[in-house]
Amino acid sequence: MPRTWVRAASPACQLHSQIFPLPRTCCPPDHGHAHEPHGEGAAPRPQGNERVEARWSQLLCAGVAAHRRVATQATVGPSPSTTRGAPSVLGIHPKEPKLIYCSGKLVVVRNLEDPSDTFVYKGHNEPTTVAKFSPNGYWVASGDASGKVRVWSYDNPEHTLKLEIPVFAGEIKDLSWDPDSKRIVAVGDGRGLMARVFMWDTGNSIGEIVGHQKRILSVDYRQTRPFRIMTASEDFNVCVFEGPPFKFKQNNNNLHSNFVNCVRFSPNGELAVSVGSDKLMCLYDGKSGELVDKFPAAHQASIYSVCWSPDGTQLLTSSADKTVLLWDVASRSVVTKFTFGGAKPQVKDMQVAVAWCQNHLISLSLSGDLNFLDLENPSQPKQIVQGHQVSILSLATEASQNRILTGSYDGVVCSWTSKIAKTLEGTHHTAKITGIAATSSQIASSGWDDQLRFANDNEYTAAAALNAQPNGVALTESGLAVVSTNKGVKLLRDQKLVFETPEFSWTPTCVAISPSEDLVAVGSQEDMKIHLFDVVNGSSLVESGEITGHLGALTCVSFSPDGTLLAAGDTYREVRVWDVASRSAKVQGMWVFHSTRVTSVAWAPSGNFVASGSLDERIYIWDVNSPMKKRSFDFSHKDGVTGVSFVSETELVSVGNDACVNYWDLSA
Repeated sequence: MPRTWVRAASPACQLHSQIFPLPRTCCPPDHGHAHEPHGEGAAPRPQGNERVEARWSQLLCAGVAAHRRVATQATVGPSPSTTRGAPSVLGIHPKEPKLIYCSGKLVVVRNLEDPSDTFVYKGHNEPTTVAKFSPNGYWVASGDASGKVRVWSYDNPEHTLKLEIPVFAGEIKDLSWDPDSKRIVAVGDGRGLMARVFMWDTGNSIGEIVGHQKRILSVDYRQTRPFRIMTASEDFNVCVFEGPPFKFKQNNNNLHSNFVNCVRFSPNGELAVSVGSDKLMCLYDGKSGELVDKFPAAHQASIYSVCWSPDGTQLLTSSADKTVLLWDVASRSVVTKFTFGGAKPQVKDMQVAVAWCQNHLISLSLSGDLNFLDLENPSQPKQIVQGHQVSILSLATEASQNRILTGSYDGVVCSWTSKIAKTLEGTHHTAKITGIAATSSQIASSGWDDQLRFANDNEYTAAAALNAQPNGVALTESGLAVVSTNKGVKLLRDQKLVFETPEFSWTPTCVAISPSEDLVAVGSQEDMKIHLFDVVNGSSLVESGEITGHLGALTCVSFSPDGTLLAAGDTYREVRVWDVASRSAKVQGMWVFHSTRVTSVAWAPSGNFVASGSLDERIYIWDVNSPMKKRSFDFSHKDGVTGVSFVSETELVSVGNDACVNYWDLSA
């Protein structure tokens, strides 16, 4: 019979981290759980005694409750994905101060009152492109690069999928809901069919959207009767459709002279506006679709996005000229000009999207920064929400400063305090980050630009050329840094190279330095060994031994807080713990539950627990003193975990290929 598997972690029911199938009747009718009946191998449920049965149900439900407590304490979602030369789409919640956007394969909902409060939806298997709340706020429609649209519940904790429909064979560029939250129109690059209107629950089509010769970039659904749909395309046209069922009504093909990037109806439906790469803004009658007026030229480059104020009297536009303009609709004039990047704006300061949610004016930079615009100080946003747009590959924590450091594939390093990120300023890496280490006074990061860069607080201060590709870095309070590269190991003191080993017959893959700063462990790829080096007078390295026994290439190594033990993970999916003094295994052959390569290991401050992360999307917490005990977090990061580290004995932080930073509460 079918079973539902639930991981229980309650000591009260003594299930620990074993997996049990729970009976449907294990919970009271109003408990809210839905469990399948017992299957083969399930623990038998006592029968015939009501008190025993009641107690049995309490224990099982306690296990479920414990499992639910062992959930993500907080997930800080990634920054929006952006593409140079193309508009992005930001959506808003109709009733709450929340922003919705796409990042990688995720859909992210961010609370504008508390930007560290995010919800991440992981239902898509392809890169997401657009997401919008329904007008009633209960549902979300999100589209991806494969042409699929998923309609899922936002207000339900289970986020139930209502509909998944392949709209057309190409990327979804934009979508919009009707005011009844029953119909959806989606547009994009369909290689033939480029737009479709369908019912939100059945997917049945409602009319035809034809009239464009190239892919459609933007669409909006008039929120008042009579209903209209307006579309904008790369063929320089703006089309209007009436319905339902929808049919062609109006074509404005002689207004724009370049791509039309965005169209939006006013909240009351009386007007509509279009903006394009020709720097032109056009105002239309919301019912007929006919041109009302053209705004005077104010932007110096392509206009990517436009949105209306809640009262419909003002407009906000974003442009590749690194500015955002606030317009008065009645006078067709610019009220406020918001600038970015200071005196020397860079490409990353291009503004690719805008949103107006209640009293929050938001713009999106090409870098992924979300800017909270300040009407009183147009040259400086009230707040800038930063983060990562692509896979996070490196992680480090610094306890004394209560700081977390993360590095991503695009060379960005962020410093996190109270779950708020700030990108390190200064001359940064130009390739992916392969390692990060931090002390109370210094940050070191290595990247595939063959540089080891040093930073204090939130700014880079120095760099050392490595002339090799680094894959790991370790840093001490005294200023000693050790870097493993594809050509050997390099030792730096006070940010200067003092020693480098000759190139080995094996390739270093990871590195760690002991708390006493006298021993360095380097993992190997070819011989699957851990090579140990003595640090001599802080100025040289001498190989003093090796640890053998791993069955795959080493991927990560970490010394225990007292330096007596060494944890290591490998491509054979195993985590082992070694006694440093005797070079013998303390734990081997037992921590083998990962299904793909282990990417990271970390010690708890007490030295009693080891955390490991893997590309199988799982995190395990292992008990060093009771090796058979374990705790797991499944599906922790979409597409794999790349880093784990303890913030404290009861809190773990993890990063992954989904660009999320997860905080785990281990006290439950």
